[in-house]
Amino acid sequence: MLLESLTLCDFGLFRGEHAIDLTPRKKYNNTRPIILFGGLNGTGKTTILAAIRLAIYGKQALGYATGQKTYDEYLTSKIHRNPHAPIAQAGAHICLEFLFYKLGKPLRYKVVRSWTVSGKQVKETLTIFQDGEPIPEFTHEQCQAFLNELIPLGVSELFFFDGEKIASLAEEGGDVALRDAIRKLLGLDIIERLKSDLHIHIRRQNSKSLPEDTKALLDQYEVEYTELKQAISSEEDISQQLLAKLTAAQEQRGRLEETLASRGGAWALSRQVLKTRRDKLIVEKKQLEAEAREHLGGLYPTSLSPKLMQQLKDQLLRERSLKEWETVSKAFSHRLNRVNSVITEFVPKQKTSDALQKVKAVFADLVVRPTNLKAIKLSHDLTGKDSIQLESWVDESLSHVKAQSSAIRLQLDTLDEELGKVSLQIERAPDQESLKSSIDAIQAKNEEIIQLTSERNLHLELARRYTWKAIEMIRRIRRLEESLISGETQGSGTNLAKCTIDVLTDFAEEMTKRKIVKLEQEFAKTFSHLARKTDAIVSAQIDPTTFEVHLFNKSGKSISKRNLSAGEKQIYAIAMLEALAKTSGRMLPIIIDTPLGRLDSHHREKLINNYFPQASHQVIILSTDTEVDMHLYGDLRKNISHCYHINYDALEGTSAIKEGYFWESNLDNKGTIAHAS
Repeated sequence: MLLESLTLCDFGLFRGEHAIDLTPRKKYNNTRPIILFGGLNGTGKTTILAAIRLAIYGKQALGYATGQKTYDEYLTSKIHRNPHAPIAQAGAHICLEFLFYKLGKPLRYKVVRSWTVSGKQVKETLTIFQDGEPIPEFTHEQCQAFLNELIPLGVSELFFFDGEKIASLAEEGGDVALRDAIRKLLGLDIIERLKSDLHIHIRRQNSKSLPEDTKALLDQYEVEYTELKQAISSEEDISQQLLAKLTAAQEQRGRLEETLASRGGAWALSRQVLKTRRDKLIVEKKQLEAEAREHLGGLYPTSLSPKLMQQLKDQLLRERSLKEWETVSKAFSHRLNRVNSVITEFVPKQKTSDALQKVKAVFADLVVRPTNLKAIKLSHDLTGKDSIQLESWVDESLSHVKAQSSAIRLQLDTLDEELGKVSLQIERAPDQESLKSSIDAIQAKNEEIIQLTSERNLHLELARRYTWKAIEMIRRIRRLEESLISGETQGSGTNLAKCTIDVLTDFAEEMTKRKIVKLEQEFAKTFSHLARKTDAIVSAQIDPTTFEVHLFNKSGKSISKRNLSAGEKQIYAIAMLEALAKTSGRMLPIIIDTPLGRLDSHHREKLINNYFPQASHQVIILSTDTEVDMHLYGDLRKNISHCYHINYDALEGTSAIKEGYFWESNLDNKGTIAHAS
């Protein structure tokens, strides 16, 4: 597929008709694949991507479950509004021309989608031209079905994507999107459709010879299944309508909250909370002040004279040492008298005096006061227990009391500071009565949001239940069909159909396994080209049943996708998309909006040099001047076919497209930056 041109008429920010050539041009005998659109944020770059998707997919461009009302509102919003025009524009149209190869034969298609608004009614027209001729007898629905068959939506999402959103492939639930992508890219959805058609064929063949009761049961199942599908569609439409109302209500609440905040509402809403906080702080302060008084009435005064306390402690220690010596000395003197009696009784009289003198000499230090205790006077004369208690008080006074005092004082200062702030905030807060109407409006809007959320969740739950019932009904139909197929009344056509179903099932499983192996190889190859050398991911393994992706580093250790940075997730997603495209063999253009927003300079250079030039035969990039800057533009220029600059006129409220890029004139013909003189 090759996009040739896009024409916008009164679409979005683009007033009047704008024709854009998208065909890659040949320069120096080489066709350059890249068409680069440059524009600041809000100028209409994303509108280009939206227009291409809308031209091809219509309502489904907004999502599978988009309701008609939501789609009509979207089309209405996309009609350009000229603030200076006396009459508002009533319609818009998009024209997309592209070349599509079918069985090797090139076919040129032109898709024209237009719509007009009359009151609340939106009328949409879709016309398809093939090789210049309108496809005959195609209704609007048939035209859309034809485009969906030509370029399936699930496939296009891997080629026409928003760089800010593709990282969702690396988020939780991204494997579900990957599973759908693989199935569509590998054609597995076609196999499923073929199997379904074969089941219908079997049912029709067998219905000719079925008993009436079996026919009636099958008809009943079909009717119930159809009713369930309608119920699912209805619930999804209602949930989409409620979502639009919910979003509007949330926006209205936001505006009300902004208005309230500008009038001091933030203070008023927290006034009671602040008062409660102030009362609590006052209670805490009173408790702390009582603790401080108790502390001051204790050992605190003694901590004010640390030198005297140290002297007192030294004196107490000396006095205690003296009293302990005196106690021991008295006890020993008493015992020494008994020793004298024993010596006198048993030692001869001529030796008694010498023996007594020697015994006294041995224990002289216990009887005579030592030199270090001679100068000590008992100033306090405390008991040993009292002395130890007083010493512990002195120790506490010298070590802990000051720290406790500082801690209490710091707590009091902190409480006083917070009390001052809270009191000031209370003074600033306007009286809540003056804001009652605004607060009531916000409360009413909150109740509306709660109600809408509850209703939407109810309808989503009903849709989920109906979906499970529909799945169960399909299973019943399948089981009944299988029992019919295994019967003896089946013909050769039925046998062949059943065998074909079995073959298709085996074929799908085997092809999935083989393609996944190739996908893993392509991913590893692509990721190594795009990632920095320091990036840890080197390989991926994909479960062929669940399509869950497991990442591994050089050591073979598993890496969780949730731990990847925003830039790593984007590189992972781009590598996976590139691998999917190569594995599928589909030749589709690539359109990427804001491709480099989350990437650092190293990753940007990798994409510019290793991805965009080889990504496809046609690569349309929608960028800002900070993404593809002057340096990266110089690197990319040799692969650029042509550029467009989207410029927004704030006074006119419209954007214009012209060939060129932000600073293309600052580069010479060789692609190097030329310095302005």
